[in-house]
Amino acid sequence: MPVYRMNLVIPFLLASDMKHPEYFNERSLLEIRASLPVTATAADSEEDGVFLQPIPLTGNFFSDSHRKTIDAVQMQLFPDDGNGPSARDLNALPYLEWAMIDPVNLGDGDPSFLANGAELLNRLSYAVRGSGFAELQEDAQNELLHQLAGSKTGENWLSLLMFYLTEALALDPYYGGNPDMVGWLWLEHRPGFPRPVAGKSYRDFE
Repeated sequence: MPVYRMNLVIPFLLASDMKHPEYFNERSLLEIRASLPVTATAADSEEDGVFLQPIPLTGNFFSDSHRKTIDAVQMQLFPDDGNGPSARDLNALPYLEWAMIDPVNLGDGDPSFLANGAELLNRLSYAVRGSGFAELQEDAQNELLHQLAGSKTGENWLSLLMFYLTEALALDPYYGGNPDMVGWLWLEHRPGFPRPVAGKSYRDFE
């Protein structure tokens, strides 16, 4: 079973205060590793310090490795299972990268938090499963995400990804997600008017 789906979409859409990322630090790392099967070696433990280093962010915000990991996680949260649009149907990853340049999201530290979480998840995947997260079978990915969600920071990281997934699902296609109104059609949503156009979107009034 996927980690999340429709039973979490409506609460996320109705909630008014969803973004409270807790940054990865030594304590959160220990919490996450403690929730995983004890299969890592001593050499793996010596690499823990790497998880705690700031991730240098460019204008693209995410490295290719981060993109692969985040895309795989998004597909676990919104899978291609016939029960609605998948994360890729929603253009979720390109939308996420677009959303990261929003001054509010930058000020909240979302790009760094998401990049660090992707880095940590991928390294944990190598330590526990012997390969990167995106290369794991879906069942193994799902199991690792359930374990990650057992820590407060891991749960917050997944929740923040879900926050941006619901934006890709529900916002006007003008903003890059929800192509061809696929999310609206699934939700049976009728958009309000006027809809955003060039020069008259929410960013133009910031």
